Amino acid sequence: MSEYFETIRTSILYFPLVAVLSFVPYAYFQYRKIGYVQFNRSLVFYVFGFYAMTAFFLTLLPLPEITPEFCARRAGKVIPSFFPFRFVRDTFREVSGNISLFSIVKSQTFMVTAFNVLLLMPLGFFLRYLFQVRHIAIATLIGFFVSLFFEITQLTAVYGLYPCRYRHFEVDDLITNTFGCFVGFLIAGYTTFLPNISRKPLLTRDSVTLTQRFLAIFVDSLIVILLTSYLIEGLTSNIWLLSAMKVGMIFFYFIWVGKITNGQTFGKKLLGIRIVRMDGGKLRFKDLIARYGIFLLLPFMVGEVSKFLIDTRFDDNFYLFLYLFFLAIWFVGTVMVTFIRKDRRGWLDRFAHTTQVLADQKKRSGN
Repeated sequence: MSEYFETIRTSILYFPLVAVLSFVPYAYFQYRKIGYVQFNRSLVFYVFGFYAMTAFFLTLLPLPEITPEFCARRAGKVIPSFFPFRFVRDTFREVSGNISLFSIVKSQTFMVTAFNVLLLMPLGFFLRYLFQVRHIAIATLIGFFVSLFFEITQLTAVYGLYPCRYRHFEVDDLITNTFGCFVGFLIAGYTTFLPNISRKPLLTRDSVTLTQRFLAIFVDSLIVILLTSYLIEGLTSNIWLLSAMKVGMIFFYFIWVGKITNGQTFGKKLLGIRIVRMDGGKLRFKDLIARYGIFLLLPFMVGEVSKFLIDTRFDDNFYLFLYLFFLAIWFVGTVMVTFIRKDRRGWLDRFAHTTQVLADQKKRSGN
């Protein structure tokens, strides 16, 4: 039992990393598929992700250490079992002489069998509730193949990673796992109290959502950080030249790329949005410079200067205050204002007389 808890603890430790890495691809898929990111559905999806990771770890972990006597110690002990319903015989053999409901339930064989049923029961539930599989035969077949994947992983010693098997392959596991998936699917049909997480597209969507904006900003910021960190950082020890190069990278990405793509940086392209002029005219360099120059480049340059002064005059807290003050102005002007205004236009768009629209909406208006 302690091994099971240790495996669950491993999932708890690693799942946040998986969730963070998968967030942007998942959000992008949701926008392309249904037009928005539904909170309830996203929450259920990540619960399913945690369950899937834990279920796989339970069939794989703990990974034993490979020693010279690794196979010799397991010779004749880890033998595949192709005899179906062996758990029935083993249970009665274990409680021989004391056959009762209590003794059967308390037996080790029954506990292992019950665990195998419970292992894929959530899968059947999620297949119906999250993935909206409607046919029980399809769900049961999926449960069988998932169980088969687990058993083949054990039968092949993690696909040759280990010199010999360290866990049993049993046909009974296929039977009990598949039955658990079947039961979970049935249970999901009676959970009408759970919130609706339908995948129905939001057909009436005609404006850019705040989530789209923030995801686009996140992706673009991540790209710029990576570009400056791996292409520019370390090229020179001159802090002023380094800052100028960083400003040039920001100019190139947000303004030059934005111009040649007609208002779509990579982040905006990914989220299906673009920048357009309020008067409907063609986007120009000066529009993008007005949009990004003052409220993006200026705070960045002030921040770089302030950081330089902090590094050289670390005893003066005024420069730290100045740096944080300009960051706060940028955050309020580009993020917080969008919550207040009904048209969701921040200072950047208001100053440059631009706005953000859905990319397909722009195409329709241009036809």
